[in-house]
Amino acid sequence: RCTPGGEGARCVCSASALPEPSLSFELPSRNVTVGEGHRDVTVTAPGPGGTAAGVGVTVTAILTLRGTLDPRLAVLCAARNPHGSARQQLRFQHPGGLVWAKVGPVGAVVAFAIVIALVCYLSQSRRK
Repeated sequence: RCTPGGEGARCVCSASALPEPSLSFELPSRNVTVGEGHRDVTVTAPGPGGTAAGVGVTVTAILTLRGTLDPRLAVLCAARNPHGSARQQLRFQHPGGLVWAKVGPVGAVVAFAIVIALVCYLSQSRRK
């Protein structure tokens, strides 16, 4: 997932595999791949008996994007190990989509009531 905040966004990706996967972020619209060493990575070892049970090792990577975000920006997370690879586009909520989340349901009802009042006022003023 990618979460906007401040002047940019923070993208988090996790993968579990055995042997331990390596993660990278891909930004196809910018022709950029960000590998290990360019972002924060956390490795969580399996609990007791986890490896024998085939659980694997969980790796979490965090990518911080700074600056103005392009509405078409796609962020992919790629996980690879000797057994194969997988890619997934991270869900991204762009800052423009956060307006109603910040206002909340009460704010949406108030905004709707203002629009209705404005329409009624305009229709009454045209009748005069």
